[in-house]
Amino acid sequence: MESATNSSVTDLEGDSFEVIVAKTVICMLVLAVSLIENILVLVVLKKDFRKRLRTANSYFIANMSTADVLFAVQNLPLAYNNFVMGGHWVLQGNLGTILCKIDMFFSLISMVTSNLTILAIALARFLAVYSPYKKIVTRKVCFFIIFLTWFISTVFASPMMYYATLRKLTDHLTQCTVLDLEVLKLWYIILGGILTTTLIAMLVFYIAIGLKLWRRRALPGQPIRATETRREKRNRDIFKMLVTLVVVFYFCSVPVILLSLSHFFGFYTAFRRKHGLFIAVVMLFMNGVINPIIYYVFNENFRDGVKVVLAKCGCCQGALYALEVPKPVKKEDGVVWGTSKRTTRTSTQL
Repeated sequence: MESATNSSVTDLEGDSFEVIVAKTVICMLVLAVSLIENILVLVVLKKDFRKRLRTANSYFIANMSTADVLFAVQNLPLAYNNFVMGGHWVLQGNLGTILCKIDMFFSLISMVTSNLTILAIALARFLAVYSPYKKIVTRKVCFFIIFLTWFISTVFASPMMYYATLRKLTDHLTQCTVLDLEVLKLWYIILGGILTTTLIAMLVFYIAIGLKLWRRRALPGQPIRATETRREKRNRDIFKMLVTLVVVFYFCSVPVILLSLSHFFGFYTAFRRKHGLFIAVVMLFMNGVINPIIYYVFNENFRDGVKVVLAKCGCCQGALYALEVPKPVKKEDGVVWGTSKRTTRTSTQL
């Protein structure tokens, strides 16, 4: 959200040098952590040492992490530029204008892509719950949906390639912005419409999934096979993960959207009090930090994958041993029960 970041910068004039440095360090630290965490997510899903993460939902998670990596890489230099240099766009001329357009374009893609990906996960989980014995979201369908998330976000952000430009305020201050405020206002209204529509759609899917899972658990006296029990547990855990992802996404994104809309609807001054602008921008950056934590908390296979990757990198020496330590073999009347290797627990797949 480029305009929001620029807005926060222009209000730093009253801050002391120490406060500006502190805000810069916080923003860059949050973005750096987000970058590292999401690269780790992609490595874990790519390596998939135990071959248990090759599911449609794992591909969607990889898509979200890719968007978060792009967002972090794009905003790391901007955090320094906006806070330390007061938002001054160093490169001038045609090259500076082209880079300004590219920067505005990519700054808008991540949010829409992440939002549409969460919607895709909700749709895939809805189909899995209501058609458990029919695989509808195949690998080919999954990749097509991922393509659509990027295509739609690209179409949405493409006007910025035309309208974004450099505006010279003083001899020492040139900003990358959109001069036509009506276009910017219309763009934010459309963005709000997209986020509202997807939220309603996700709520419908979640209510339907929740009712289905509740009805299955509420049927007494029916024998349940072990495979069905594992499937229900997986569906419930993924349902919890999805709800958490949605809550975090909107909690982190809504403040900066309200900040941008405040310029056009007359309540901008309310955000200027008590570092409200800075907090809104940091919350937007925090979304990329929190998402990998959610994957780790709600998915046992992903946790195991993280431990294996860290162990192979030498960052967590005991993790790999804990995953591979053999279990004792129990013998009764000459019959061997169990296995010589560690038996993995039933876990939640993404």
